[in-house]
Amino acid sequence: MRKTVLVWPILLVVLSSLACTITIPGVPVPAIPTLEVGPMQEYREEIPLEGTTTAQVEVTLGTGELTLAAGEPELLFSGLFRTNVPAWKPEVTWKDGVLRVAQPDTRGMPGPGAENEWDLYLAPRVPMSLKLQVGAAKGHLDLDGLALTDFSLETGASDMVVRWETPNAVPMDRLLLRAGAANVEVRGIGYARPRDVQVEGGVGNLILDFTGPWADSARVRVTAGVGAITLRFPQNVGVRVAVEGGLSNIQTRGDWHLSEGAYLNGAYGGAGATLQVTLTAGVGSVTLESE
Repeated sequence: MRKTVLVWPILLVVLSSLACTITIPGVPVPAIPTLEVGPMQEYREEIPLEGTTTAQVEVTLGTGELTLAAGEPELLFSGLFRTNVPAWKPEVTWKDGVLRVAQPDTRGMPGPGAENEWDLYLAPRVPMSLKLQVGAAKGHLDLDGLALTDFSLETGASDMVVRWETPNAVPMDRLLLRAGAANVEVRGIGYARPRDVQVEGGVGNLILDFTGPWADSARVRVTAGVGAITLRFPQNVGVRVAVEGGLSNIQTRGDWHLSEGAYLNGAYGGAGATLQVTLTAGVGSVTLESE
């Protein structure tokens, strides 16, 4: 059972903000409200499929632990929520084809021992777009069995794993990842079947595994700030990586060669599908792997 909630990153942000605040003599500084921590409460939510053929899903989690996977075929959504902070009781709405699952927008810091755990399940094989906004959290997203037409993940100070191991039931228009001070690993991007991949990293480590049966070519843009980036590609897909921003700390593993300022793998020019990758990075290291 998961019990640790990542509240320290939020605490550091709050303390940093306080340290940078200009105080005026004689003017009191407002106290930071404290959120009540009580006994653990459990909430369940279910939304029947009832003939739904498409959906837009939006998940917003400020702090806690998140798992997401395919669920029962007769349910559009089912969720199990556990928290001991009453103000964090989740809000679930389904209206006009949009499913929203959100942690309430509360102000204040929770007391010691705060816990917040979400287990979410979505209907398999129903075409849907999935958008997640996650703050300070730990998460595991197992997207096998879902039919995602669009996927986006925006995360702050988090530790996230996203994976596909079987082909997405429908082609994906776009896969978008924006990460702040985070460690994020995405496995099996080729199984997601995206036409366009956009990744924006801040401070942290990114592992992007493009393993999968690429039937069609795709565009990939990776922009990162400070940290380590690993880009892992299958050997049977042609890959061209154009590097922008003057980054020189690039390591390669496998069959790569430089041609006119770009890194090409051994399959480039001879494979059925090609990944055209544009990489812009600041301070950090980049590893290109061909397996």
